[in-house]
Amino acid sequence: MKISKVEIFQLEMPIVGGEFKQSGGRVWRVLDSTVLRVTTDSGLEGWGESCPFGSNYLNASPNTARAGMMELAPTLLGEDPRDLVQLYAVMDRALVGHPHVKTAFDMAAWDLLGKAASMPIYRLMGGFLSDDLCKGKGFFTLDLSDVSRDLMQGYKESGCTYFEFKASGDPATDIAMSRLIADQMIPGDVLKIDANQGWRVDQAIGIARALDDVNILFEQPCMTYEECLAFKTSTGRAMSLDECILDLQGLLRAVADHAVDAINLKIGRVGGLTPARQIRDVAAKLGIPMFIQETSGGDIGAAATAHLAHSTPPGVLLSAWDCSTAVTVETATGLVHDPAIEMRAGNTPGLGVEPILEVFKDPVAVFEA
Repeated sequence: MKISKVEIFQLEMPIVGGEFKQSGGRVWRVLDSTVLRVTTDSGLEGWGESCPFGSNYLNASPNTARAGMMELAPTLLGEDPRDLVQLYAVMDRALVGHPHVKTAFDMAAWDLLGKAASMPIYRLMGGFLSDDLCKGKGFFTLDLSDVSRDLMQGYKESGCTYFEFKASGDPATDIAMSRLIADQMIPGDVLKIDANQGWRVDQAIGIARALDDVNILFEQPCMTYEECLAFKTSTGRAMSLDECILDLQGLLRAVADHAVDAINLKIGRVGGLTPARQIRDVAAKLGIPMFIQETSGGDIGAAATAHLAHSTPPGVLLSAWDCSTAVTVETATGLVHDPAIEMRAGNTPGLGVEPILEVFKDPVAVFEA
């Protein structure tokens, strides 16, 4: 089996609710995703997606993703997509870094491998180990409102014991939001505050001290790894690393520094399912719990997330995130969306989804052998 054709599609996907806010005043209303269709000489097709969360979240952007894909595509023609390590080596020789560029190709290769083997990807990654991927409930608002209190009450009534919210970056607001949620928590409940790199070290330390009576997991409180390490060293509070875990070396460094209590493993940030599985397996062996997500995207990226999460031991899987629920465009069928379990991958071979072709319209670039 050889790659004979690569098609690159651009797709704009409006955010559910009109906008998504993060710390630092960052607001997104439309996500710009790039989707690949990789066709082989055997007639099998594999699909992949790369959707950086705008251009000011990670060292990535939608336009650079597409530009990089146009560089890589010609080098992959004639390669066997089932040889995942070899395919990645070809990409690394052709383009240094840029993991968000390689994500879609790697995802499509896994899709093709699964179809060639007549197995869903989770089976190739270790088996169906975790079904319930929804272990917590999140608040995606940055303001104090009765809506947040009402949502909290609904979550409690459903039996939820794990809560999270996106920090605003303003210490006073974030402390107040934490109190609003913590006042309704009971012993054993956990609150995760995701700052998305939004606090200075002194602010993060001050917030931790102001909330020293609350069971909190602080996720990526500061911009850099060194700043997060300073926060951890100063406060001793539980910390989950997200944006600064870029590869396996980053994970091992954090482990050596005793700087990580959990990780948020995003497929697009590390370069696809192949490196994500490697990081996942090492973290699981070390007993480090993890959230498994995709940076953003539609049903194709969400399906990849589901397969990685399903094949993760339940003892270390904290939760997964169905990124497709954040956008208004359905790009594929086959992924089960269920609030009770978050999502479930299809049992058909590969990613287990069927792209809705009319959504993608004409490709922005085509490469053929």
